[in-house]
Amino acid sequence: MPVPARQRLLDALVNLTASQGLDGVSIREVAAAAGVSIGTVQYHCHNKDQMLVMAFEHIAARIMDRTASIASAPISTPDEKIGSRLNRALLELLPLDEVRRTESRVYLAFAARAAVVPSLAKVQHTFLTELRDQCAAALQAARQAGETRSDVDPDQAAAGIAALVDGLLVHLLTDPTGLPEEEAVEVLRAHLSTLLVL
Repeated sequence: MPVPARQRLLDALVNLTASQGLDGVSIREVAAAAGVSIGTVQYHCHNKDQMLVMAFEHIAARIMDRTASIASAPISTPDEKIGSRLNRALLELLPLDEVRRTESRVYLAFAARAAVVPSLAKVQHTFLTELRDQCAAALQAARQAGETRSDVDPDQAAAGIAALVDGLLVHLLTDPTGLPEEEAVEVLRAHLSTLLVL
C-alpha cells in the first residue's frame, strides 16, 4: 500500500531536520526527499513556517503517544508499581536508540527555535503541558496507592521531572561522553525514587 503524501512529507521533514538542522530544511529539499512535487508540499503547508509547525506537532505527538500508552496501561503484574511504569514512559523521551535519537535531535532543533518563533512556542507549550500532566497524573495515582510520600505535591514534582528529562535529553545529545546513557538512566531513576516507590 502506498505511503500517503503527507506521511512522506513528515518523514522527510524529520529526517532532514535530524541530519541538517532547521536551517537546512526548505520546501524544495523536502519535496525532493519525499519524492513529491513542490506543489504537493505547498498543498499541505503554504510556507516554510507552516511546514515546521506541522513537523514539530508530528514529532511531539509521536513521542507523547508512546509515553501515554505506557503511563496509562493497566498494571500488568500485582507487584508492578506506578513509579516503575512512569520511569519506563519517561525513558521514551531520552535518545537511547536510533529512533529516539532522531526524534530528540528534531525536538531539540524545534525547542531552540521555539524561543523566538511564537507558532513553535505554542507547540512546545502544548507538548510540555501534556508531559507535566502525564507526570502529575501518575504521581497522584501513586499517592492514592500509597506509593509516594504524603508530602509530594504532584504538580510541583511533575514540573521538576519534566525539566530533568528535558535537561537529560540535551546533555545526552550534546555531551554524550560527559553523560553516558547508563548514567542518565540512573539519574532519572534515582530522582524518581526520591518521590515514588519504584
